Parts: sequence; structure tokens; C-alpha cells
Amino acid sequence: MKNLIVIFILLSIPAIGAGIVDKRKENFQTNKESMKNIYQAIKVNDLQQIIESSNKIELFASEMVDYFPVDSSSRGASDDIWTNFDGFKEKAQKNETAAKLLKNAAQQNKIDELNELFNQLSMTCKSCHRSFKN
Repeated sequence: MKNLIVIFILLSIPAIGAGIVDKRKENFQTNKESMKNIYQAIKVNDLQQIIESSNKIELFASEMVDYFPVDSSSRGASDDIWTNFDGFKEKAQKNETAAKLLKNAAQQNKIDELNELFNQLSMTCKSCHRSFKN
């Protein structure tokens, strides 16, 4: 019986890893859509859309590193994520902060700040991609 349990656990490990990779890909796709939504929403001063989309980005950024456990590599993820995990965490934190600042500006109706804050958010994405994406 113990052997059967051990075999089941060993066979399940790759499936667990694949599940986390699929989930993080899904979250990054949601981020991409959120960025597009924010870009469009700024053009028409749709503050609610900016708030909602920024909040999605902020939430994922706050837990992003959890979607990169050791041995969860994928085609798009550079090995540098795991060899420089502190740097990766720092970039995720900057992304979270930028999303929060944009959300707060929209909540406070600071229309004149939205473009600059969106650009700052976009730069956090690009910075991380340059460092940690294949």
C-alpha cells in the first residue's frame, strides 16, 4: 500500500508543476488584456475600468512569485528567474506598486496623472520581461 502511495505522489508531481505553469500563463494573459483595457480606458476616462484592471494586475503581482516554484520552467520563463529569485521578487514588487499607484490615481480622479502612471506600469512589465523572459 505504501508503495502505491509513493508511486501516485511521484506520478502527480509533473502534473502539479504543469498546472502551476498553465495557471501562471493564464494570469499573464489576463495581465496583457488588463493592460490593453487600461490603455483604452485612459483614452475615454473610464476610471472604473482602470481601477478594475489595475487591481487585477496588482493582485497577480502580489502573488506572482508563488507561480514560479523551483522546477516549474516553461518555454517563456528564463532560468534567470530561479538563479536570481531576489531580483525577480523585486521586479514583481515594483509591478505591484505601479499597479497600485495607477489604481489609486483613478480612484482619486487624478486624470492628469493616468498616462504617466500607465507608462510607469508598462515599464515595470518591460523591465521584468527583459530580465526574466525568454
